[in-house]
This record gives sequence, C-alpha cells and structure tokens, in this order.
Amino acid sequence: MKAVYAGSFDPITLGHVSVIERAFQLFSEVHIIVANNRSKKHHFTIDQRTELVALSIPQDEKLQIVPYEGIVADYINKNDINVVIRGIRNATDLEYELQLEQYIRNTTMADTIYLSPYTHYMQTSSSLVRMFLMSDKTELAATYMVPKAYMQMLDFVD
Repeated sequence: MKAVYAGSFDPITLGHVSVIERAFQLFSEVHIIVANNRSKKHHFTIDQRTELVALSIPQDEKLQIVPYEGIVADYINKNDINVVIRGIRNATDLEYELQLEQYIRNTTMADTIYLSPYTHYMQTSSSLVRMFLMSDKTELAATYMVPKAYMQMLDFVD
C-alpha cells in the first residue's frame, strides 16, 4: 500500500519524524509531501524545508520526499495513493483533521489514518519550535523538539 504524509514541515519536528518512522513500518511506499500553504508565512522556503525533511529521516527506497505546490488531493489521485496519514497530538488536532478527512473522502479514493507521535513529543509543534527559536530558548528547541539538521540549517537562513 502507498501512503502519503503531507505537511508544511516548517520546521519538521521530532514529532513529525516519529510519525514518519511509524509509517515506514506500516506501508510499502511512503510519500512525504512538503506542501507550500500560501496562507502561511513560512520560515523556510519550500526547497529548504524539503532538504530539512531529507536530512532528518533515514533514506529508504520506499520513501519519496516531494515539494508540492498544488492541492494534495490532486497528488493523491495522480499517484494512486491508498492512505493519507495524519498526525494528531490532542483533541484540537483531531477536530481539524476530521474536517480534512471529509474533504479527502470527497475528492479521492484514499482512506485516512491517524498516527500519534511518540508520547514524549505529544506537546511539540512547529509553532512552539518557532516561538522558542525567537526567544532565548534555542537550546531547548534544539535538544528536545527538532532534528539536528534543523539547527544546522539555521546557519544559512537570514
């Protein structure tokens, strides 16, 4: 079965990585879609975020990392994806994800499954990481929330 895990990954967190690791165990092919949500102001460009994802997870022949500017449902249909993976940490995430699942059901033949990150990453979010990085808590974010590749990437971001 082919699965897709889509997100802006701005930045990718250790919670995202844990969901990807679990997806590897469940599916024969995993597509990681680095989406460019035009309604968000991204910290990194789509190319930098794609590189960060690639540097943050083990490379595997059943993995495809794709920067994508379009609607994810179109990608799902064009690539015969069977399953959409969504990460959830709490009830707030679930409420949003259920709305998204209805859209996926109406526009694709894919089923949606929900995977939670490992327990120690349940409170980690990209927004929280960005907040720490704008304060004096950079070391906290680097140690507990993001892959080492993210901190290396900071060296060439304005």
